[in-house]
Order: sequence, then structure tokens, then C-alpha cells
Amino acid sequence: MQLGENTIQSFIAAANLGASYVEFDVQLTKDHVPVIYHDFLVSETGIDAPVHTLTLEQFLHVSEQKTPRTSRPSSPVEAKIENKDVAGGKKPRPRSYSVDVRKESSSDMNERMKHTRDFKMKGYKGNSRGNFIQAPFTTLEEMFKKLPESIGFNIEMKYPMLHESEEHDMDTYAVELNSFVDTVLKKVYDLGTKRNIIFSSFHPDICLLLSFKQPSIPILFLSDAGTSPVGDIRASSLQEAIRFASRWNLLGVVSAAEPLVMCPRLVRVVKESGLVCVSYGVLNNDPVYVQRQVKEGIDAVIVDSVLAIRKGLTAHEETEKATKETKGTVVAATVAAQLTNGSGPNGAATNGTAAAATNGTIQSTNGVHGIDGPSNNSDDMPPEIARIVDTVNGVPIYAADSNGNTVNGAVF
Repeated sequence: MQLGENTIQSFIAAANLGASYVEFDVQLTKDHVPVIYHDFLVSETGIDAPVHTLTLEQFLHVSEQKTPRTSRPSSPVEAKIENKDVAGGKKPRPRSYSVDVRKESSSDMNERMKHTRDFKMKGYKGNSRGNFIQAPFTTLEEMFKKLPESIGFNIEMKYPMLHESEEHDMDTYAVELNSFVDTVLKKVYDLGTKRNIIFSSFHPDICLLLSFKQPSIPILFLSDAGTSPVGDIRASSLQEAIRFASRWNLLGVVSAAEPLVMCPRLVRVVKESGLVCVSYGVLNNDPVYVQRQVKEGIDAVIVDSVLAIRKGLTAHEETEKATKETKGTVVAATVAAQLTNGSGPNGAATNGTAAAATNGTIQSTNGVHGIDGPSNNSDDMPPEIARIVDTVNGVPIYAADSNGNTVNGAVF
């Protein structure tokens, strides 16, 4: 069983599994109440209804679980008997169900949504496939009140751009941009004074308004990084995202994981621009891909499978640590043996040299450049201890030996 997305229960579970922040999408209803919902269209209504066309009452009613009704009497005689029992104070005995109620309810939901745009394109809707524990939709205010203050919020401001409105066959009108931002900001400042909060949005103008209207909460610019067509040049690529975020002093960029997995060095390109680098997407549910980004210094990853990623990263760190300790021990023992075999008549001097050389080797293994004490092999620096001394546009520059020869890479 899995927890339904964008529900209070799923956010609490994520926090309990070690997530520092929970990420969710905020939109406004017709009566200007911030609610938590991912898609622009609420297919659960049975029609392609945008969130901003529903009142709060209508929005919450859509997600209410259906309670099974008692079977209809098979004959007028049975109906009279049931009515008589009710009049006499006896509660009618409900009929047993031969069909699983949960599956029947899920089937009914799919039947209701089968003519909607999202369901036709995907064949499913969030929380409508597999075995899941459904819970009612929720509001931003409820999130603040029910989740512990130790859990940070990454609030994605969900507002359709013009090309998205056209793609989803939505009306070209929505809640006015300033009104949308002001309403959410008021709720955040009223209820979130003691909580770590980050704003994020795919909409460049939303990011601009958030930057202009408040100075204290950091803002991340979300970008598909060229993985899907967009109608705004500012959202067309990772390069444009970096340029936009730098120009308006945003905290950083949240990129689709695909380019960062295929070319991990892009993580350093973002960070060398003075920006925080975060990634999202289904690829982040694979610990191998996450580790590839972590190795390049990514600041955070947005994942669905919190426990699986946490276990994967922990196991990798433990393995790497054990490997380093083993290598350090072997190198130290080898150097000590070589010095012992070549020792002179003065044993104390030999022991001192061995200690100095061993310490130098261990420090190099731990990332300290250079080896303490004299060495007779400085002209033949082995490749395994070559070190990066600088970078040029993300390209590593390696050290060289005393003769200026290249060691495991180019020297500029």
C-alpha cells in the first residue's frame, strides 16, 4: 500500500523517514483559498475543471471517500418490511458485499474520469492506480497547523503560463497574478513564522513578484532544462535558468534530473554561478543516479521514494568509507615495510623516518596535499595520489611532478 500524494499523511511519513523538507504545489480556488493540488485540472470532478473554477467546498467535496450504500430492496414487500423495522426503532441489517469496496470505488472513480483530458493522455490520475491509501485534499493552512514546525516547506507556486493554458484547453483567464502571490504570502507570514520555508515556481513572473514583494524567504526557479517544449525563453534551458536566477538574485535553480544525470559536471556549472543546485524527477528515485549528482556537489534532490534513496546513499557512504580505510592501512603498512627493509644501523632514525613517511601518506589519502618529510621519489609521483589544484570553466587542472610532467591529466 502507498500513501496518496499531496495528503497530510504522506507529508508526515516523508518527514519521519528523514526528509528535511516536503515539497507541494499550491493553487487558489475560486474563493481565493490556497489549496494543495498538483495538476491544473481536477479530473476527479469528471470534467476538465481547473482548480480556480471550484470553490473550496467543491474542491474538498471531490476528494471525500464514498461510503457504500446499502443494497436496494429486491421487491416492494422487502421495502415495506424494512420501513416497518425502521419505524419500530430497529436498524435494518445491511447486506454483505461480495465485491471489494475499495476496488469498486477505484473503478467508479476511473469510470468518472475516463473522458477527461489528463486521464485520456496518461491512462491514470494521481492516486487512481495501484493500491493506495487515499485521504482528503488539504489546504495550505491545514499544512501549517498539522505538520511539525521542524519540517521545512518547499512551496511550489502553481500558476499556468499562457502556453500551458492552451495545451490544457483551459480558459485564458485565471486568478490575477498579484492577487495569487499576495494571498499565499499573507497565509505564509501569518502561520509560518517559525518554519523554514522556500518558494519555487516554473513561472518566471511568479519568481519576480515573490522577489519584489518580500525579502526574507528564498526563491528557487524551476526549469525543465530543455526536456519539454515551453513558451517562455526564460524557461527553455538550464543555461537560461541560470541567467534568469542570477539576474534577479534568486537562491538557485531546480532542474529536471535528466541533464544532470547525463552530464554531472553541470552541477558545478550551476554552483560556480553562485546558485544553489537542486534536481527533481523520476530519475531521482534511483540511488545510483542520485549518488552521481551528490558526488558533484548537488545541494538537494527532490524524490518520491525517501526511504529507498536514504538507504542507498547510506550504504554507498559506508562502502566508500570502508574502502578508504582499507587503502590507507595497506599503503601505510607497505611504506613502513619498505623503510624497515632499507634501514641503516641507527634504528631510531629509521623509525622516525617511517613515522614521518607513514603520516604523510595517510594525510594525502585524507585529502591533504603534499607529504610531510623528505622523499626520494618526488620525481615519480604515482597517478593514484594525483590531485586537482584548480578548475577552468569546470575542467579540472591536475598537479604535476617536479619536472613539469603531466600527472593523470592536463596541466595549464
